[in-house]
Amino acid sequence: MQKPVNYNSNTTDPQDELLCHVTEDDKLIGPIKRRICHNETSRPWHRTVHLYLFDKKGRLYLTKRSQNKDVVPGKWTVSAGGHVNSGQTYIEAVREETNEELNLRIDFEILGKINIEYETEREIITIFAAITSKEPTIDKEETSKIKTFDLQKIIKKFKTEKFDLSINSRDSFRHIIKTGSLIKFWKKNFPTRSK
Repeated sequence: MQKPVNYNSNTTDPQDELLCHVTEDDKLIGPIKRRICHNETSRPWHRTVHLYLFDKKGRLYLTKRSQNKDVVPGKWTVSAGGHVNSGQTYIEAVREETNEELNLRIDFEILGKINIEYETEREIITIFAAITSKEPTIDKEETSKIKTFDLQKIIKKFKTEKFDLSINSRDSFRHIIKTGSLIKFWKKNFPTRSK
């Protein structure tokens, strides 16, 4: 189990938002309020999505979370991500988050799924990758900054602990590096960059 995440009690995130409550093997139970998912008492399993977005040159976009976020504000994280709301599928959620956070409508590829358990919450994360030819524009309520990174350099820094991500992003990034799914996606779409 991971150390507690940095929870922001002054968040502007809607605490009554209804999320997807699921079993540990991702079977749907029903709706559950966000505030119940982010506590140290019941820690119900709930669904989230992470997107790793590349520009046309093969550079990876990472974002810095807004100081208004309820969990790990101000930390570097995935390109876009968030909870799967009640009644949504994973793909509907990643589409919505990408549109809201980056003002983009794009196609996605699934890289994998991982269960993450912390002292404050439990998430089942479906991980996606995509490419955009458009410049993302961030929603300042969600994200304070966006930047492109050289994938191979950021992986090397991440492995040597010279670059850190928010706790759940760290685990999803580690997972897709370990399984090779991120590099496979990158090599398939950017063959000249990977030589």
